[in-house]
Amino acid sequence: MAEAATAQRPETAEQKAKRRKRAARPVYMEWRPMVDQLTGEVRLALVAESGIDRFLLKERGYRPGDQVRAEIKKPRNVKIHRLVHALGKLVGQSIDKFQGMDAHSAIKKLQFDAGVCCTFEAFDIPDLGRVTRRIPESLAFDEMDETRFREFWSGICQHLIAEYWHGLSEEQVEEMIDLMPQEGT
Repeated sequence: MAEAATAQRPETAEQKAKRRKRAARPVYMEWRPMVDQLTGEVRLALVAESGIDRFLLKERGYRPGDQVRAEIKKPRNVKIHRLVHALGKLVGQSIDKFQGMDAHSAIKKLQFDAGVCCTFEAFDIPDLGRVTRRIPESLAFDEMDETRFREFWSGICQHLIAEYWHGLSEEQVEEMIDLMPQEGT
């Protein structure tokens, strides 16, 4: 009887979807010197960076001695990521065409309008001909590397300068962002 009372309920579709999403999420690790218990040598080891990262590893069932295949990348510069978000906010507040847009929407529109870091798909449509569609790439930390992200930053700044802020430089755009009130202040 006690076993039946503690049996787990079947997972709902929503719970399964959340677990699948977490399974695809990258785990942030940090290189640390550790003593190898088998040899006594000090070696570099990857250690989960935070509690959520430890949880993700545990949920995925990793155990000591497991062999894994890993792609190792340094994360993007969070300062530049925040700068882009602040630029989206500034654009939404100061350019009529972007009025009422949140920071993310303004940035995606800038990306689309500038054609920077976009892919193109072509379709043949009967009675209409060939149609090309522009698709802005994801700016997510885990989907765009630092080099490409800097290319994106420079491209949207150049677009803003050419279309709206004539005569400014990329550095002056950054200075405008620095003058904005910080969130939470």
